[in-house]
Amino acid sequence: MGARIGRGMPGARVSRRGLLLGGVAGWALALAGCAPARTRDLALACGEPGGAYLQFGELLADALAARAGAALDLHVTHGSAENLEMLASGEADLGLSLADTANETAASHDLAAIGRVYQNYLQCLVLATSDIASIADLAGRRVSIGAPGSGSSRTTRRLLEAALPAAGGTAPQATELELAAALRALAEGGIDALFWSGGIPTPEITAAASAHPVRVIDLGDAVAPLRAAHPREYLDARIPAGVYGTTRTTATVGISNLLMCRADLARDAARALVDVLVGDATRLVPTGSVGLQYLALDTLIDTGDVPLHPAAMERYREHYR
Repeated sequence: MGARIGRGMPGARVSRRGLLLGGVAGWALALAGCAPARTRDLALACGEPGGAYLQFGELLADALAARAGAALDLHVTHGSAENLEMLASGEADLGLSLADTANETAASHDLAAIGRVYQNYLQCLVLATSDIASIADLAGRRVSIGAPGSGSSRTTRRLLEAALPAAGGTAPQATELELAAALRALAEGGIDALFWSGGIPTPEITAAASAHPVRVIDLGDAVAPLRAAHPREYLDARIPAGVYGTTRTTATVGISNLLMCRADLARDAARALVDVLVGDATRLVPTGSVGLQYLALDTLIDTGDVPLHPAAMERYREHYR
């Protein structure tokens, strides 16, 4: 599965993921105001290099180290589905996931949420010179729908299944590529379009677009059939003009992101994470991000069908007082 990136403590290094140790020792000492103790690292399953999940994980690790003297081991993965698999198997303590993917998995694998953190934007990109102008034009075309095991892949499949029949189109030739590979394939003509679910702007796309200009396809017509097929999981969203060099605001699909955990996550760890989300919100927003953030008390707790970890709910209530 994912590669491990030590984070939040001195001497961090990149290595393959090792066996995780049991128990979270030392959280109570750190939270009680004693000198920061070296705790067993929590493993956080993130996402692809260049994506918002890994960016958020790095910021969360830094904030948690500063506030609680605890470290996060960040794991590079393909995204939501793989992250939830790692949680269910015990290979990770925490994981980031799109809400639609989490809704299908949480109840059957005894998972919970620490909070709703920010909104992902489903982005459909083509080269600026492409003749593709709408989702209907994707019929029969070569399209990357996201990395294998990613929430992007799952959301895109749902969107195409719901929207293309309504538009009178046939299915595209779908393939699953990681973002870096998809951007290369788009530039080289190996695919006609790519889908990516992430924050805006995504730095890796911004960098690629500087060499090979892109357009963002309007997905506004797909939102209604997608929401009809999957109620309460998707939102109307807008990608502002200027993102990736575009000249107009583009309608798309918004999906909430959840910071997930195992239901048996230590109480003190869950409370410490809530303190970081509430108290260090401004430190958790990537530089240059223009996407919607949910790092406020009234929106952090809105995790939909996924229950909050009991200790997280307890701590949110204390912050409300």
